Amino acid sequence: MKADLILKGGTLFIAKDNVVENGYVAVKGNKIISSGAGDYSQFISTDTKIIEAKDNQFVMPGIHDNHVHLIISGIYGKYLSLKGILSQKETLLKTAEFAKDVPDGEWIIGIGYNTHVWDDEKFPPRAELDKVTGNKPAFFLDSELHSAWVNSKALEIAGITKDTPDPLYGTIERDENGEPNGYLHELALVIVGKIALAFDDKARRDLIKLYMKRANMWGITSCSDMTPYLGFDLSFPETFYDMAEKNELTVRVNSARNLYEDIEKYVEIKDKYEHKASGMYSILYMKQFLDGVVAGRSAMLLDPYCDDPNWCGEGLFELDKLEKAVDDAHRNNVSVRLHACGDGSLRAAMDAYEKATKKHGKMKMRHQIEHVELIHPDDIKRFKELDVIASVQPEHVVSDINTFSNNTYPELLGKDRERYTWAFKTLLEADAPLAFGSDTPVVEGDPFLGMYVARKRVHEDGTPEGGWNPQEILPIEEILKAYTEGAAYAEGKENELGTLEEGKLADIVILDRNLLKVSDEEIKDTKVLCTIVDGKVVYQGEGNV
Repeated sequence: MKADLILKGGTLFIAKDNVVENGYVAVKGNKIISSGAGDYSQFISTDTKIIEAKDNQFVMPGIHDNHVHLIISGIYGKYLSLKGILSQKETLLKTAEFAKDVPDGEWIIGIGYNTHVWDDEKFPPRAELDKVTGNKPAFFLDSELHSAWVNSKALEIAGITKDTPDPLYGTIERDENGEPNGYLHELALVIVGKIALAFDDKARRDLIKLYMKRANMWGITSCSDMTPYLGFDLSFPETFYDMAEKNELTVRVNSARNLYEDIEKYVEIKDKYEHKASGMYSILYMKQFLDGVVAGRSAMLLDPYCDDPNWCGEGLFELDKLEKAVDDAHRNNVSVRLHACGDGSLRAAMDAYEKATKKHGKMKMRHQIEHVELIHPDDIKRFKELDVIASVQPEHVVSDINTFSNNTYPELLGKDRERYTWAFKTLLEADAPLAFGSDTPVVEGDPFLGMYVARKRVHEDGTPEGGWNPQEILPIEEILKAYTEGAAYAEGKENELGTLEEGKLADIVILDRNLLKVSDEEIKDTKVLCTIVDGKVVYQGEGNV
């Protein structure tokens, strides 16, 4: 068999335990037909394209981001980005400039504001936002995606008034007279969000393409799209399936449905389109939030927060539905992914998984717990026992500290519990299956920054010295595995993706440096020279390769 494409040279990271210097990968169509060291001349024909990596360059499997909010991530680049702005004044000035170009009647959409890093944390009343947005409705998501800032027109369109009660698991902030002040938290933001983010097909395609362009630049060839989002659906399967059928997707997208919808609806939607996807789009699992986050005091804990003996946080959505919903999914061989940041919500998730497994036995699906921000020591072993994936995001190790100005974990959790925050190495040593992702757009989504944080557990400026909980630092080989083999295993696609072995799909990345040999500081500056998805070059970076 002759190859259509051969990559040769550099350091070849076939898998964690199979690294070859000056090796090769031979590709026919969309599959790898051979890889390793030695002679590859038998695969060459006059039509074979050869890409040669230099000695200091690195050839590895495509990176899989195991946790993204794809449509919302695409908002960066198309709409207003408020990320990194450090004051109310600058935020409002930037909003005014952006709003001028938004046609009358259309929504002003923004993302990334963060009142915790403003020089004045006091929320400006919606009247201030009204001044710079006029009669156009405005909807801004905060950097954590758990709160929204809206203007008067948006409240009017959504029908939110002084008499509107807070929704279950959500808060409509109000002024001293009881009027909504423009800030909506958790499920309250859905009241406006489901209107503001009701994108038409063209807008959806624009957002998907913006995400894919950025992802391919970072060597991302697969992602797990974490829809639904706080109760409303941003999965848009009809758009994704159409793009897959027309070969317009350059990232393999694995999507979720709402855990609390009827399992029959999940199966109906999956069966309706699956034959059209060509391996580029799949609906693989059902997903739901169980709580918020520790730093926002909305994560559900087993014991009270240290600053309030009467507060353990509370679950989001109807936790009384959890056991039955997980049972229904498990019985139908559908993987479940549960957002669980607190040790209380994580235990509830594990209990539901364990009951379903005992009742129906182990099946092909692989359940996952998203974030694992805080874990009780008694629950660590349960990941291996139940074959539950720890789906974690290294950038969160420092993003929460940065977001809330300083490390609030010792204050909120105390020394004993803080030890078990983002416990990557502890989980690995307990043989928990690890899969790494980003949670973009909560963080930027650059996997090389994620790798750097997993190695150092510090901000980009090197603080805190020695790293936060440095006992949880991982070797680079394990980090690379979690972004490749581990993520493929989490998806149940370990026979198709995750390594550069014969028979696997040809998702390959060439980097400008050998990640196994460079210093930790150099990891975050890594550049992608070439990204190949399904045997096709989808990104060519700067530099020779």
